[in-house]
Amino acid sequence: MAFPYGDIETAIREHYLPQVVDNIFNSNAILKILLGKAKEQSGGRKLRVPVMYGRNTEAEFYSGYELLGTNQPEIIDTALYDWVQATCPINISGRDEMMNTGPDGVVDLIETRMGNAESSLRYLFTTKMFAAANANAATEMTSLNDIVAADPTIGIGGIDSSDYSWWAPYTALAAGALADLKTVTHADFLLQDMSTQFRGAADGSDAPDLIVTSDKALSIYEGIVGAQARWEGNGRLADAGWTVFRYKGAEMVSDKECTAGMMYFLNTRYLYFKVHPRRNFSFAPFLENRNQDAKVARIYWMGQFVCSQRRRQTALTGVGET
Repeated sequence: MAFPYGDIETAIREHYLPQVVDNIFNSNAILKILLGKAKEQSGGRKLRVPVMYGRNTEAEFYSGYELLGTNQPEIIDTALYDWVQATCPINISGRDEMMNTGPDGVVDLIETRMGNAESSLRYLFTTKMFAAANANAATEMTSLNDIVAADPTIGIGGIDSSDYSWWAPYTALAAGALADLKTVTHADFLLQDMSTQFRGAADGSDAPDLIVTSDKALSIYEGIVGAQARWEGNGRLADAGWTVFRYKGAEMVSDKECTAGMMYFLNTRYLYFKVHPRRNFSFAPFLENRNQDAKVARIYWMGQFVCSQRRRQTALTGVGET
């Protein structure tokens, strides 16, 4: 019996791939929120992201027949991000094919390969999301640490924050020493630091709505506030299985891949993925390798993690570090 590649490809597209994508989305709080609301761009050499950097000074009160201002100040610019591409192969060797010709063997083989693809893509996205500032290659996605870094040499969206101060994030703050954070006398140091960063990145009600930190830092926070900690039992993250706390209305979660000592204060209104609609975890069918006894299919993704307002993002550093 011929190996049923056509049936396998149909099953991957209709059954396995949607599950893989869902599990990638649900593996990380940021991916859960942002990949799920990805915006599409069908082409172009760069990803164009409108950014707001000023207020219209022509907004005014007036009386009767008073002449009204008609100037249109420059309040919007465009950040330009590079497309980045990601892929994961699904390999079936001739040996695998011969050893798994029965229906049960085929199912087991595909489930194993798709499970591996899921874990590999999940690891790729989460590790690059939390990579150190300026550590990802030009062909890789923007990281959170790039976005919250005050270093103007880190080019985000093609806009230099040393020339345009409105494009710089609210300056990251170093948290108090671990001993200070854990003593009763100085327990308020962490809460004071958190309040400083939250308020600094906020503009009235336009405030951070997601705080992501490490397990250790969240444990320190929970230990400080104790019974006052407000656990959120429902919502966009709790429903997906996370233990979610609330801080000034923002959802607060830990992530095992989070950079040690970091606590990110994020306004997800200005953070999102832009994707190409034809490469948004798309599937390319099996092709035979010319120099190998194997066939390879691929999952493709093309897009970028973008920010349209860095000023509304910030971080605490060194939380829980010695």
